[in-house]
Amino acid sequence: MNRWATLSALLAERIWPPMGAEYDALWNLDREYGGIEKTESGLAAVYFCPSLSVTWSVPLAPGEEGGTRADFSPLVEQRDIDFARASLPNVGGITEMLKIMAVCDTHKVGIVPHFTGPIATAGHMHTMMAFPGQVLMEYNQGERPVPYLLEFLDCKNGKVWPNDRPGLGVAVDEKQLTFIEAMTEAGPGPTHRRPDGSLSHW
Repeated sequence: MNRWATLSALLAERIWPPMGAEYDALWNLDREYGGIEKTESGLAAVYFCPSLSVTWSVPLAPGEEGGTRADFSPLVEQRDIDFARASLPNVGGITEMLKIMAVCDTHKVGIVPHFTGPIATAGHMHTMMAFPGQVLMEYNQGERPVPYLLEFLDCKNGKVWPNDRPGLGVAVDEKQLTFIEAMTEAGPGPTHRRPDGSLSHW
């Protein structure tokens, strides 16, 4: 039997102490009790542990919960990461994403936008076309149509192709949408803590 029953046990013994980590890491489960440890979100502590990049040779791509240029800039400028996981909704839109792209390009750090909703995914595609560095897209829609989008991405053979339609290149059937709420005030921004003070990855 493997001496490490869980991934977190392996990390706690073989990674965290040898690298001299000063903060605990948050590790995700797929459910609260008896859950299976998720590896897709990884460690929610990379912002505090840039020395990970000199501990192993696995490419690091943190930031799917990152929300500002300030979250990414120190890691990018010190080449502590290989890819930034910035996403349009989290960073505040196309203008802010372009600024993050400029920082990444200057320091030769790639971008792997975290997957998001269909319209923002179209925004990712158009924005990333302007990035001269290495780009991968996290995308799980495939060639399936989106019911409320009359026009969406042009996806062929596992690749997304640019189009010459105006704006983000999507057409929305508003009759299929349900109004939920209007956001009239700015939120507090990401805090990485729940109301009870415990760490959270969102």
